[in-house]
Amino acid sequence: MSTAGPGPDAGHHLRHLRERMAEHHRRARAEHEESALEEAIDGAAFDLAADIAHPTAAGGTEPGYDVDTDLGVDRR
Repeated sequence: MSTAGPGPDAGHHLRHLRERMAEHHRRARAEHEESALEEAIDGAAFDLAADIAHPTAAGGTEPGYDVDTDLGVDRR
């Protein structure tokens, strides 16, 4: 067993390790945020499909979601 202290490159190796760990955490956070965004988009598409599939509260034959009205487009 060596009684010598850390070598001159120990500081460099620790800095390199910290940089690699920081980069790993940045990538993991970005992947998590991207995954959460994809789930939100999937949920929004499901909500829109559910709105389109359900009739209005008045019970009419028109769908519950009107794209033209929602987007403020005049029907002419």
